[in-house]
Amino acid sequence: MTVPKPSEKKALILEYEERFAFDLSREVLETPKMSFWMIFIPIFLLYHVYRVKKIVEGRKGFAKNYLITRKRALEESVSLVEKAINPNPQTILKDSNLPEKAKGPFKELFLLLVVHYADLLRSYGHDVPSLIRSTYKSRTNYLLFLNRLNKAEKALTDALRPSTPESAADIDFIAKAMEINTERLGRERAERIFA
Repeated sequence: MTVPKPSEKKALILEYEERFAFDLSREVLETPKMSFWMIFIPIFLLYHVYRVKKIVEGRKGFAKNYLITRKRALEESVSLVEKAINPNPQTILKDSNLPEKAKGPFKELFLLLVVHYADLLRSYGHDVPSLIRSTYKSRTNYLLFLNRLNKAEKALTDALRPSTPESAADIDFIAKAMEINTERLGRERAERIFA
């Protein structure tokens, strides 16, 4: 069996990240429960179907936005591995609409992801779990990386948090749900990878 090229590993990593984003979106944006009596009242059934459709659309948008930074970091890591071109987060920050206080946390998160992906691209394996095992060697090391990643994401979320109390409550709820579920899903994946 031949060793996958960095471009093939990139595709594997992207697919893995997309699956994670979708799993996270399912946890953060829960599907409304259908009651038995809704079947007998068509207007309630139609409203339920409408709400479910909105949740599905919301999940797609959530996953797409969640992946923006990861896709960009993956592209930069490919350039780093294949062409020895160091990432330049300043260019990305210049093009972004991030507030000044969020630029530092974004840069930290971005560089952490670039190094992680570059390590995976340089590792030996035919799927992402084997790349992770090759890179981190133990569940503890991988969990330490996930902890650093979670802290970087939380710092960015805190920096982006709005100052108005009306919008802060909804954002706090979503941010907390993302934080809790990201940690849980990451630990579950680590358990499976290093079983």
